[in-house]
Amino acid sequence: MARAGVPVRRAAGDGAHLLPTLGDRAAVRHQCEEHPDRGAARGIDRARDRPRGGRADVRVGSHGGEDGAGRGDRAADRVPRRAAGCDLARMNTEVIVVGAGPSGSTAAREIAARGHEVLLLDRARFPRDKPCGGGVTVRCANLLPFSIEPVVEDVVTHAWLRVRNGRDIERNAGGVLTYMTQRRRLDAFLVERAQEQGVQFRDGQTVTSVQRLGDGTYEVRTRDDVHTARVVIGADGANGIVANRLGYDGIPDGAAALEGNLPYPDGVPARFRGRVVLNFGYVPGGYGWVFPKGDHVNVGVGGWKHAAGPRLRAALNHLCALYGLDADRIEGLRGHTLPMAQPGMTIAAQGSAVIGDAAGLVDPLSGEGIYAALASGVAVAPAAADYLDGVTGDLGGYQATMAREMLGENRASAALLEIFQAAPDPFIWLMQHSGAFWDGACRLVRGDATYEGLTYVLGAPMHALLGPTSAIARRVNDRRHPRR
Repeated sequence: MARAGVPVRRAAGDGAHLLPTLGDRAAVRHQCEEHPDRGAARGIDRARDRPRGGRADVRVGSHGGEDGAGRGDRAADRVPRRAAGCDLARMNTEVIVVGAGPSGSTAAREIAARGHEVLLLDRARFPRDKPCGGGVTVRCANLLPFSIEPVVEDVVTHAWLRVRNGRDIERNAGGVLTYMTQRRRLDAFLVERAQEQGVQFRDGQTVTSVQRLGDGTYEVRTRDDVHTARVVIGADGANGIVANRLGYDGIPDGAAALEGNLPYPDGVPARFRGRVVLNFGYVPGGYGWVFPKGDHVNVGVGGWKHAAGPRLRAALNHLCALYGLDADRIEGLRGHTLPMAQPGMTIAAQGSAVIGDAAGLVDPLSGEGIYAALASGVAVAPAAADYLDGVTGDLGGYQATMAREMLGENRASAALLEIFQAAPDPFIWLMQHSGAFWDGACRLVRGDATYEGLTYVLGAPMHALLGPTSAIARRVNDRRHPRR
């Protein structure tokens, strides 16, 4: 859903360029219509179709804190307050969400907006950082009923692509592609929006056990308390305790990444402002990136775990050298794995569900996880509400929604990744010379197109033969990079 751009002056010393604004959504609280036919199948569509309000200028400070920081910036950087009445040895509630990342806070907010009591737990003290590039695509932002502009540090409208043979491709996206933020700020901001809906949030709470009791309720123990609820949702990442203790399928780590932050050198290089840098051909099954933030860039590399894992540090050093960045100055360097769900995996049962990374909902081609986090958080809410209201006997509607709206797309994404890795040159040529293909790729990032739709741009034969072609490509890739 396209948004109009408005020129905004940057804070002094940051240079200047056009920063298209985010839509300001006035109505934060949104209630579910009380119709007997409501269901989880409409969860994601309902969020997409919410009316947007007017627009407000986005002012981006030097690091999203002091320079240009408004009321929202200060709110996002402070520790969200705990709700009163949570300091009990035992607490009963309707829903417990474990994990306060984007998926958990979104699910908690959406369920609370439907009139149910929700307790949100996280083991970390907020605000806290997480390994992540910090890009929020337009389609991500469109899933939220409010603007994220208080935590936006840069707005991406251009892409700078480089391939191994040395070719540079710079393309204008013709509009906003991605909003850049930091997870410590975004996650705290989303938690506060959940608290506004009445969600009780407790940070610093390590969950030690989760079990389903004989009466169908769930017991969640932390080091401090014992909680019971009718619904429990695992938003605690790959191999989280909720999925583990409730018997969900283990999710393989399909990819690995290494990333950190690098302060801008003296005289902020304008070449990194307003654009993403993507580097292909150096990391099997992935790419390198440079993402602009307030006073630094996030640099990283990621790819198939079996092939790229041992090479990540060398690839990161090479990436920095290519763009004149000092790898020795990287701060907060950390590695992490990306879970990849397999077809047929269970993500909901009885009164429980797993969402976001805990469900392995990561885009195989891009490695993006925030969209899936928000989308699964939105989708699980009506299923949980229907279960609590006695409309359904389990949360299976959430699994059906994700199977229809996301898992099929992820299969197409994985197929395109195999083909791109086996034969990248045709794709690079199309990105450089085909306006239709480039426009399709940009529309995909904005949420106006799908991976399946993008295959039509490659021609009807490619669309029809996507499965067989990707199978051949996988065999080629396996010979180059054997999977253990």
